[in-house]
Amino acid sequence: MDMNRVMIIGRSTADLEIKRIESSGTSVVNFSIATNRKFKNKDGNMVEEAEYHRCVAYGNSADILGKYLVKGKKVYIEGRLKTRKWQDAAGNDRYSTEIVIENFIFLDSKGPNGEPVSSESMDDTPF
Repeated sequence: MDMNRVMIIGRSTADLEIKRIESSGTSVVNFSIATNRKFKNKDGNMVEEAEYHRCVAYGNSADILGKYLVKGKKVYIEGRLKTRKWQDAAGNDRYSTEIVIENFIFLDSKGPNGEPVSSESMDDTPF
């Protein structure tokens, strides 16, 4: 059995901008999530290292994330890895690996009952 599953908790690096796919009219957002790792270096000093993860969401998830996820807010993201290939202006092959979001939970926001707001809890949200 193969598995392609990613679970990550981090903070948005910028405010999101919702775009539309011209051919289908589907909403899409592309953004980055930063995660931090603390460890001791070879000299025994604590070091913090940031890692940045490209993310993409489509449809209702894109609408919700684009409306509510702002720079610095913490979010749990669950999805799958996808690598895209394209050619730059010079004709060189370029690659980008991103997390295609399937579920998410806003960790800094609370719903009406004090619970974290998630993609599942907002499925009926009109946009």
